[in-house]
Amino acid sequence: MQWSETVKIDGGKVKGFAKDSEGVPYYVSYTIGSEEEKNSLLETPLAGRAISVQGTLELPEPPAHEFSFDMASYLRMNGAIYLFRATQMTVHGKVNRPSTRLTERRNAVKTHIKNTFPVSLQTEAEALLIGDRSGMDTELSSEYRTLGITHLFAISGLHVGLLTVMLRLVAKRMRLRIETTDTLLLFLLPCYALLAGGAPSVWRAVTVTMLLLLSASGKLKLKMDDALALSALGFIFLKPYVLFQPGFQLSYMAAFSLLYSAQYLQKQQSVLMISASVTAITQVALAPILLFHFYELSLSSFLVNLLYVPLYSIVILPSNIVLLIVSLFSKTAVAPLFFIYEPFRNSISTVTSWLAGLPWQVWTAGKPGAVWLVIMVVSIACAFIVIERWNRRILGLVIVLIPALLFQVKPYIDPTTYVSFLDVGQGDSIVIELGYRKGVYVIDTGGTVSIGPPTWKTPDNQFDVGRQIVVPYLKGRGISAIDKLVISHAHDDHMEGADEVLQELKVKEVHAPVGSLTEENMIPVLTEAKRRNARIISMQAGEGWKTGRTEFTYLSPFDEKYSHNDSSLVLLMKNEYGYLLFTGDLEMEGERKIIKKYGQTELSPLILKVGHHGSKTSTTQALLDFLQPDIAVVSVGRNNRYGHPHDEVIERLLAQKVKVFSTAEHGTVTLQIDGEILKPSITR
Repeated sequence: MQWSETVKIDGGKVKGFAKDSEGVPYYVSYTIGSEEEKNSLLETPLAGRAISVQGTLELPEPPAHEFSFDMASYLRMNGAIYLFRATQMTVHGKVNRPSTRLTERRNAVKTHIKNTFPVSLQTEAEALLIGDRSGMDTELSSEYRTLGITHLFAISGLHVGLLTVMLRLVAKRMRLRIETTDTLLLFLLPCYALLAGGAPSVWRAVTVTMLLLLSASGKLKLKMDDALALSALGFIFLKPYVLFQPGFQLSYMAAFSLLYSAQYLQKQQSVLMISASVTAITQVALAPILLFHFYELSLSSFLVNLLYVPLYSIVILPSNIVLLIVSLFSKTAVAPLFFIYEPFRNSISTVTSWLAGLPWQVWTAGKPGAVWLVIMVVSIACAFIVIERWNRRILGLVIVLIPALLFQVKPYIDPTTYVSFLDVGQGDSIVIELGYRKGVYVIDTGGTVSIGPPTWKTPDNQFDVGRQIVVPYLKGRGISAIDKLVISHAHDDHMEGADEVLQELKVKEVHAPVGSLTEENMIPVLTEAKRRNARIISMQAGEGWKTGRTEFTYLSPFDEKYSHNDSSLVLLMKNEYGYLLFTGDLEMEGERKIIKKYGQTELSPLILKVGHHGSKTSTTQALLDFLQPDIAVVSVGRNNRYGHPHDEVIERLLAQKVKVFSTAEHGTVTLQIDGEILKPSITR
């Protein structure tokens, strides 16, 4: 096999795509045996190296839910099907191929940037100059996404066009023949595309530019739309799987929308109107694709792009190119340029952070299905026709907005209550959506239990359950605000992702067990809640709320002394169907107190969230005799080290003819409740 340039060392693993001798790609993951081996691998540039591996082929696990990261789709986007779990790996010498040499050049430029550029400028320089956005942190990515300017942080047609113009000007100054210059560009542009990482936007810009150069030279007679179409077809022919990549879809849709709006753009009388029209056309044309992949749209992107596109085109991109060129010749000469540019760039970053912090900038619409996508695309096409042929801008805007408004109100006319037990691994997270979207409540947010301080095995970018599983589900469902976030108790597997949920969505109230607010692991949650102006309320047995015909009552804890699992907030939900009981990690003693207090209460029919992930210290026979549940859901991680759920718990449930669902086996479990009708659905 041969490693591609995607290979990276993350904590105790080496992972990335590699191709076998026949060119078939696999996603290879190798667990490093020791810290010494890791240090040795870090000293070896792995990209382009031949490797010998032993291990097993696996199909990827299904996603946690329909809105979370899907490894199978990611593999398909890169032309692969299987994961290869390597148990042994031997690294050989470099494979002497042109692509390997280009990868080396790319890594050399990246190393030069890290060694020469100030730290605050490195991430942007890597993204704009070589198409490497791996250094872009979560906060910066979130800011750019909120403002709708993520596309500026990548190599695009703007970069390629600017570089082509610059090279032609330099050649003219050097009195080179234009034919010689264009021939040189025809050779250099593909090299640049490979050097820049080969993103769809780069290849689209490069191939179209090359076709136009051939057309201008008289060697090829080709219209712009034909050039763009040939570029797309060539890309699809070489890599059919590229059709699944969001970058390819966004890049070509933006290009085609502007191309076929050329007649309208030519009618605009000023640079400002042309810029505004270009921004509006691309934002509207790309909206269905953005909603399908990311579930939300930036409402501020129109105005922000009017400012940032010229800023990047005229100042930031040219500055980075100049800084790179000068730094390659002399570190002394580039120092005063960094001295001037860095404060200027940092001030722009400050303004960007401030703008991203303004409220009401993002429309979280949710993921549209196939029918809604068709409706949106047709409405946008009709709007463009109306505006271009009859210059009816207001009518065009109305045609675009009607499907958007209908899609927005869809949850508010749906009488169904949805209760979703998310597959967050070894933890709990439950999302309750009342009918007509009268209320959205989240019980726990999952989390990763850390054992000891970080070591050499700790990944650089650790998996965030809140940001990568809980938040995508909420946004995929079109949820941007949570009425109540319930933290059942202060254990990481139930609340470690809460601060990420607070950062990404509006949370009105946070409920926690009385006495738990002084726990150390609650500090990040409380800090974020206060920063986001969310009310923090300590709750105990007897308290609750009512929304419409649905009642919520806390059955536990009974006193202010916090005792972890047995101080879990146990929430009873009552609606037209019956009862749902969410038990947190309640154990034997806590169950005994509930039976003693409520043992004479009739709770039927009842759906039970099994306590403590199916631990044998919970869900006792006494509790089952009291509750007599019809359905039980176990929130548990696959192949967890605790052995949850324990056999005796499952046997007790099955003995009472309880229908059991498990997130480990079934993925995310959703109960759809419409009046007295219950319909369960599972992810897998």
